[in-house]
Amino acid sequence: MAGGRAARFDGEVEKALLEVGGRSLLGRSVDALQQDRLSGILVAVSQRTPRTRIEAERAGLKIIDTLGKGYHQDIMELLETLDDVFLTLNVDVPFVMEHHVARLLEAFDGNSLAAVVRTSRTAVRPRTESVGVDEAGEAFTWIGLNIVTPNPETATIVFDDPLLAVNINDEDDLVRANQIASERGL
Repeated sequence: MAGGRAARFDGEVEKALLEVGGRSLLGRSVDALQQDRLSGILVAVSQRTPRTRIEAERAGLKIIDTLGKGYHQDIMELLETLDDVFLTLNVDVPFVMEHHVARLLEAFDGNSLAAVVRTSRTAVRPRTESVGVDEAGEAFTWIGLNIVTPNPETATIVFDDPLLAVNINDEDDLVRANQIASERGL
């Protein structure tokens, strides 16, 4: 998912091309998605991300266009366009790794599945729109890693890695993510 407009950044920023730890967010996402169980990688772009399209094409990745109206609207658009179950990874979560994607795929039982981290375990304070509450009343943070099916019921899988809640939404987030990457060699 790389079609957002990066509204909280100054200027003409395309999030997918920002770097964390010397690697673009697009490159980090592609690395995390290197899974034998996946049939390929599609980069969802929009009219707002022309340079991301160019970089993805240069890397030999397939492109799918969305209207770029927001995550949920783009997912609904992809559900209408794609004839199969698909995995999504938001390009702005830099610390999702191959093993996280593999664990999500292993847990998949045919129904929609969303990865979360308990908010009490996050490495950074999540944005309000990224927080939900489970049946027991415990807060969790959406990671941006999901398996999407036509079934609107979505189960969650809880990850214990606090770095998964790091999400690049503005300059402060980018600075913090680079600090984390530097400190931890990521």
